[in-house]
Amino acid sequence: MDQPNQNELEILRLLWEDAPQKPAAIQAAFGWDIDNGTLRSVLVGMVERGLLTRKREGRAYVYSPKLRRETHFRQMVRRLAEVFTGGSTGQLLMELAEKERLTPEELRQLKKIANSEK
Repeated sequence: MDQPNQNELEILRLLWEDAPQKPAAIQAAFGWDIDNGTLRSVLVGMVERGLLTRKREGRAYVYSPKLRRETHFRQMVRRLAEVFTGGSTGQLLMELAEKERLTPEELRQLKKIANSEK
């Protein structure tokens, strides 16, 4: 499956927060301007690619994400790891931790995770 583009990721973000939604509600909450025709075209493409489901409610369709946020997140992290660190998610995390400015609370959380037994 192709990776979602910026418009598709925004739609997924909105639907993970609150689903199902009609196109008008998605468009109103969108993070940037998107015209109605473009939005509807993206929604149909996402249904065809298996990213969303849709069902008719009255005269309109409502859309929901097919994959849970957590599932999609794991897939995207694995893909980033493949591209940037030869598949090592641990190396990806270490590079992010080194290069990003983490808050003291974030650092405490990382230490807690590192010290916990699985």
